[in-house]
Amino acid sequence: MKDYILTVMAQDRVGIVRDVASALTELGGNITHVSQTVMCGYFTLIISVQVPDKCSLLEIRQAIERKGSVGELEVNVRPYEPVPESQIRKSERFTLTIVGKDRPGIIARATEHLASRNINIDDFYAYVLDGRFVMLVQVSIPEGVDVDDVRSEIENLGKEFELTAQLQHENIFRATNEVRPVIDLQRGS
Repeated sequence: MKDYILTVMAQDRVGIVRDVASALTELGGNITHVSQTVMCGYFTLIISVQVPDKCSLLEIRQAIERKGSVGELEVNVRPYEPVPESQIRKSERFTLTIVGKDRPGIIARATEHLASRNINIDDFYAYVLDGRFVMLVQVSIPEGVDVDDVRSEIENLGKEFELTAQLQHENIFRATNEVRPVIDLQRGS
């Protein structure tokens, strides 16, 4: 079996995940990871899949494309390449939230700041609704980076844009924002 990472984009409609999954199953594939969202009416999907060695990138792409109408599904297939052990950084995961009135440049400045501190973005979600900006980002802060300094800098960046910005360790964020951990904390579990 060979491992691949594929992406699919299209105007949203019911059944795209089913269509992609059935195409991969028909090839003898096994889906191992899925991340999917709809944004502004467009469907986006990224999948990790294992397929038999005999399947080529072209065969995989065409099998998925045939599940949609002509030109409907934009498909990209890449061989999976594991990250070398030497490139894996020791880090801790944090959640960054930025909320407030929307202004141009917020995302550019926040991501520039993170990159300048060698902080990797693991997951990113942002939207504007009725002029209100919401950004939720999971980041990995490498060992040796002073988290308190980063937190202070992020809060100052938020103030510059008249936004509320918070950086919390992912365990604290989960415990205070997800229902199950809060219930477990109340029970003393």
